[in-house]
Amino acid sequence: MGLSDKEREVLEQLERQLTGETKTKAKPVKQVSAVGFARLLVLGSLMMVSGLGVLIFATSTHLVWLGVISFLIMLTGLYFVSQNWSTKAIKAAKIAPKTKTSQESFFQRRWDDRNNRG
Repeated sequence: MGLSDKEREVLEQLERQLTGETKTKAKPVKQVSAVGFARLLVLGSLMMVSGLGVLIFATSTHLVWLGVISFLIMLTGLYFVSQNWSTKAIKAAKIAPKTKTSQESFFQRRWDDRNNRG
């Protein structure tokens, strides 16, 4: 018994969704290097540590305006550090090809053998 036109259309739509194919043109994924994120991480960490040092100095000398500036420096450093965990970094990590370990390939072979038998 063959499939009706509607059933065939639904089946094709499900296959497209599972494989990730769409009729619209997808945006190309921009390659992002990990070096830029490492620089932001180092720069942000240095800004936070230096801001903390200036904040301690400002509180010991009772300079409120310097304490406010050092707090803003610390917030800027925190912003730079948090850029490392943005969606760009996550997408860049997903784009990088993963190498299979021997354990992963072992289980993959078992799964393939099990599915190919039945």
